[in-house]
Parts: sequence; C-alpha cells; structure tokens
Amino acid sequence: MAQFPDTVGSFTSSVDGASEGGRQSTIRLPSTLVLYAVPLLDSLKREGYKGKLTAEPALEPAGWVIKVVYDGALPQNVPQRWHGHRVVVEAAPPPPPQEKK
Repeated sequence: MAQFPDTVGSFTSSVDGASEGGRQSTIRLPSTLVLYAVPLLDSLKREGYKGKLTAEPALEPAGWVIKVVYDGALPQNVPQRWHGHRVVVEAAPPPPPQEKK
C-alpha cells in the first residue's frame, strides 16, 4: 500500500460534539476504506466479473477515494459512490519486463 501523509486527519474529542454528528475522524479513514472495498469487490465478482480486482484507498485532490484496480476487461456496473465514498476505476499497470538470462 502507498504511503499517505499524516496531515490529513483530526481526532475528535468529547467536547466538540462528535457524538452528535460533529467532525469525522479521518485519521483511520484509509483503513476504513480498505474494509469498505471488500464487499464492493465481492459484489462486482458476484455480478460476473472474471478478471483480477484489487482495491486500495487513494488520496486525490478532492479527498480520499476507493480505487478499484482491474486486470482484464473493464468491470461493468462499478458504482460512482460506495457507502458515501467516491469510487475510481483504474487499469493495473503492465508487468515489468522480464530479465533475459
């Protein structure tokens, strides 16, 4: 998994109204997005996708997203949002060239 900056979050305390819908703690958001991605990938596979799928959190200028990486055909019916978080789709990078022996 890629390294993410430490400056993107804030813990909440009991005095700022967090229990009444105050600020969202984003310190652990990348880990939460990984957990949200599991049922997303499962649903795409249940719909019949046969290629390899992986997902990871990605930090874009607009904020954290779930990045679905596919190896094979472009998956169909990928939702734009999953549990309130934007989903982006990206092709897997090509494998590195083989060294000749």
